[in-house]
Amino acid sequence: MDSKEIAKKFLELCKDNKAGEIIPFITNLFGEDKESLKKIIDVQIQIKELGGGWPPVGKQITTMGEVLEYSKHAINYALSKDSKLAAGILNHNVASFCFPNMDDGVDEELIEPGYQAAVRDLEIRKEIGERVPLMWALWLVGVSEFIRGDVDQSIKTLNEINNLAIQEPVNESLAAWADMMKLKFRIKSGQISKDDAAKEIIRIEKIMSKNNDDYGLSTLKIIKEI
Repeated sequence: MDSKEIAKKFLELCKDNKAGEIIPFITNLFGEDKESLKKIIDVQIQIKELGGGWPPVGKQITTMGEVLEYSKHAINYALSKDSKLAAGILNHNVASFCFPNMDDGVDEELIEPGYQAAVRDLEIRKEIGERVPLMWALWLVGVSEFIRGDVDQSIKTLNEINNLAIQEPVNESLAAWADMMKLKFRIKSGQISKDDAAKEIIRIEKIMSKNNDDYGLSTLKIIKEI
């Protein structure tokens, strides 16, 4: 049984108010080891895909209620198996799915669950201690904080990425993503002049071009139009 089929089964279980049966169902199929944890994460992604995948700005994943319900059971199971990594990934996915277009077109009902998931992911990543996943967790919290309306705290959190990025080996690409979001938030909140914003865009653009970061460049192009 593949992940998409299991995701469909979960949606049916939700209709029957039997969502809690899904994790035992998966572990019965795949055992209680790393393979079942991988499958549990895959199913979470497939529930999102059944809700339309990544939507355009202004639209939401239509299965977000089911994603949140599934993730609650999945994260509890991962923690019961002392798999911080799986719990971190599951939380990170929840936050990402709540904010599919980052700070644009956000559903107000998803702000708090998305923020809380991002914070839990960050807490776990700090415990694990791997630098790059920790930096992405900080990035997601920073975005979440801006969405909640705390611009100054958001920029402070994103600054932490820059502090980590200058450590060897230097992570220029992730630092550029932090700088890009700080710039976007400063533009949106009126904290930077158009001339200074234009100079910062050019600087970030050079770094992203150097690193062949096409997605970053496409995101930066949208920021230019704000």
